[in-house]
Parts: sequence; structure tokens; C-alpha cells
Amino acid sequence: MAVGDWFRVVLLSLVWGGSFFFIEVMLEAMPPMTSVLGRLMVGLIGLVCLLKILGHRLGILIEQWQPFAFIGFINNAVPFSLISFGQTEITGSLASIINATTPIMTALVAHRLTTDERLSSNKILGIGFGFSGVLVLFGPVAMESGASLLGMTAGLTATICYAFGSVYSKRLKENAPLINATGQVLYGTCWMVPIVMIIDRPWTLPMPGLAPWLAVFAIGLLSTTLAFYIYFRVLKTAGASNVVLVTFLVPVSASGLGIVFLGEVLALQHVIAYLLIVSGLAIIDGRIVAKLGKLILKSQ
Repeated sequence: MAVGDWFRVVLLSLVWGGSFFFIEVMLEAMPPMTSVLGRLMVGLIGLVCLLKILGHRLGILIEQWQPFAFIGFINNAVPFSLISFGQTEITGSLASIINATTPIMTALVAHRLTTDERLSSNKILGIGFGFSGVLVLFGPVAMESGASLLGMTAGLTATICYAFGSVYSKRLKENAPLINATGQVLYGTCWMVPIVMIIDRPWTLPMPGLAPWLAVFAIGLLSTTLAFYIYFRVLKTAGASNVVLVTFLVPVSASGLGIVFLGEVLALQHVIAYLLIVSGLAIIDGRIVAKLGKLILKSQ
């Protein structure tokens, strides 16, 4: 990759990793679902402005409302709510490590629901490593140390939602990527409005302070609008295989922010689980395995 692409990959990992940090800040003053609605509304405004600047036609967001409504539900409203709820029970650092299993879940779902993304030996081995990491997170040591089974399960369920959303999104591959991003955020917002009005009744809540408001705008504009723009830029200039690198770096960014600014602590089992999950992702990606194979052949 070019230097500019490496910079964008690192920046993308920071803004996506920062979302777990921003959620922690928002949850200090607002319920999980209200924080999700705030994120989606701000992100939607940013994405619509970006589409207008780039000259995209917005009418397609209404014309294709049915697939966008489904993706907005399964890829935004539900997983965002699960992650935010989960972070009332677990730290953002742990949530980000669990979230790193998304490509592993996607490989499983794609194998079942598509004909062109079957499980190879590399993928099966990588999935095995990934689930070993999940077992470490959910194992006896974690439970004895006071980890929240409910919070971790919510985070893991969110990754399954992302997996189904990712596979379904391929039906809209004829659209410009930013159109698809905006469509799912638009209808994700539509799903969340009545839910928040009925459950949280935000008009009855105390007014949040400055920090939670800043977090809402940061997660909306940085972790949603800017993140989508950078993601599709890297996808175009460096290819899908290099975008995968972001998955390795997001937990590092999220954990770093949580440790430095929120005083979070990573337990040994969290580090071990992260290494197992990342190893699984590397095996699924295949490039590291291929390079190791070449080195072994050269040494013989």
C-alpha cells in the first residue's frame, strides 16, 4: 500500500475505535438507545451533506426503501443498540475485542447464504482460532473475575447482526457505496425514533453536560460520516484485502483510548483472546499464511 493508504487505515482505526470510547462518554448521561439515536441523526446529517457535495442523487434513498429499511435495522439499529447496552455492563475495550469477531461471523453467514463465498481450509482454521478467543472471553476465568455475561453476549450478538447485514448488502452492489451507507443510516434512524420515544422518553431525561454532547457529535461525524468516507476511499485505492487491516487495529485504538482517558484495565484473558481472534483473522485473510509458507519452502 502507498503511504497515504497506510495513513488512512490508521486514521480509520482511530475513528472506529474511538466509537467505543465515545459510547462510554455518552452513557454517562443518556440511556443506550437515546445515544444510538443521537449518533445516527448526526451521522445522517453528515452523510447527506457529503452526498450533496459529491453530486449523488438522493432520490434513490426513497426508491429503494425496502432493502435500506432492512439493512438499517439489522446493520445499524439493532447492533448499535446491543453494543451500547453491552457497554453499560462491560468496558469499551472489551466490547471492541468482541466486535473484532465480525469478519469471522461474516465468513460463517456467507458460507450458508451465498454460493461464491464457501469456507476454505484457511477460513475454517481461522474461524477455529477466532472462536477459541471467544471461549477465552466467556470462559471460567472471565466469569470468576466478574465479567458480565449479558454485556458480552450483547456485543457478540451485534457481530452476528453485522454479518447478516454485510451479506445482504451485496444485493445493493450496483449503488454507489456512500448511497448504501446513507440509506442504512437513514432507515436506522427511522427505526430508532419511535423506539426511543416509547422506551426512553428523552424529553423526561436530565439535560446532558458538554462532554456527552461532544461525544454524540464526535461519534456521528467522525465514527460514522468520516469513517464511511475513509473506508470507501481505502477500498477504492488499496482494495478490500487491505481494508481488513482496520479490523486488527480497531481494538488497539479503542483499548488505548479507554486505558488513557477512562482508566480501563485489560485483563490477561482479554489480551489472549484478542491475539487468538487476530490470529484467526490473519489466517482467514491468507496473506500471512502464504508468506510463511514461502519462507518455509525457501529454508528447505
